[in-house]
Amino acid sequence: MVSWGDGEESSDYQSSDSDNDALNTIYDSEYCGSDDGLPAARCKCRKVAGRFVAFEGWQTGRRFLGCDVQEGRRCDYMKWIDGEWPMNLKKALGKLWEMYGAQKHGRTSDALDHFEQKFKLHDEISKLHKDLKMAQDELKTVIGEKQMTLALKAKAEQALIDARAELDQKKLIDAHHSNMHKVLRIRAEKERDQMKQERDLMKKERDEVKADKRKLEFIIGDFLKQKEEHRSKMKKIIQIALE
Repeated sequence: MVSWGDGEESSDYQSSDSDNDALNTIYDSEYCGSDDGLPAARCKCRKVAGRFVAFEGWQTGRRFLGCDVQEGRRCDYMKWIDGEWPMNLKKALGKLWEMYGAQKHGRTSDALDHFEQKFKLHDEISKLHKDLKMAQDELKTVIGEKQMTLALKAKAEQALIDARAELDQKKLIDAHHSNMHKVLRIRAEKERDQMKQERDLMKKERDEVKADKRKLEFIIGDFLKQKEEHRSKMKKIIQIALE
């Protein structure tokens, strides 16, 4: 059973658990406001004492009167309304507060771990951004070089076409010269074969450019996919940390 004393003055309790300025309290609608005793108790500030309910350690739940100054430093006046709790209840309350402190410390450690993991993910994502930028720059360089090569090949092909047209024109003009016609025909066929070979070579190089471009697109796709996976992972970690 809880003993209900006639009141204990603050001079009997000098520990931090009994310090009105440091002791945490909890609101109780059935026990709040100022003391309504006759006469009303007054603190060392000569003000009417306030009614409080302790919410700390093994004092949890005990009602007391204390300084109720709203502004400025409160005096150390304290008068317990409830007597001390039985020893088994004190031990139980102490154990509960110890468990609460351990759980609070654990949550703080978990939160710190989550934030540390968040910063690590941020660094990884930044690195992925840099790698992706380098890959994109490299892709632009390769594409630029290939486009220049194709432009040169197209120019050479056009030059060959123009040369062939010129030869055809000469062949028509010199048609009456059979020997010359034969020579020009052989030469034109030779150039045609050469043009075909060069055209095949250009086609091969274009195919290689397309293959290189597809490879680079796959690389970029992998980078973007990895980036999205890291972003999703970071969001989940942040959600867990906020919970």
